[in-house]
Amino acid sequence: MDVASSQSSKSKPRATASCHPCRTRKVKCNRLSPCEACVTRGIPEECKYSAPNEDRQAIAQADMITELRGKVNRLREQIAQRGAYRCSSVSSEEDEEEAAAMEIVYSALRLGPEDLVWKLVGRIREGEDVRELARDVANYMGEDDSVL
Repeated sequence: MDVASSQSSKSKPRATASCHPCRTRKVKCNRLSPCEACVTRGIPEECKYSAPNEDRQAIAQADMITELRGKVNRLREQIAQRGAYRCSSVSSEEDEEEAAAMEIVYSALRLGPEDLVWKLVGRIREGEDVRELARDVANYMGEDDSVL
């Protein structure tokens, strides 16, 4: 086997996104600083990361986008199920409005400026209604930063 073929068969090592204590204990890390596992164990001061802060933020955003995609898909499934069992146009309009709002928020998270993304993430974590977020995203894109 020559050198070129042996090097091409090796894969790149994956970037570590979890903190050192979570990697050592082989437990799930939510990648916050300090992470939930370290706070629960009472060692938030030991929660250190190898990856730069920007990389961890990108990973956290990707996780949030994945969660939102899942929620959009679940809402679409619910809309389809409700549409099969209901004849009422009012509730299906509400479902469609919520799905459209999810699409707006998802697009803003995926393509929006970093300050908008972090504000939205914070409001999503607080459990704010998606329709309200979508309205504010539309206002943000049309006006100024003070809306969010």
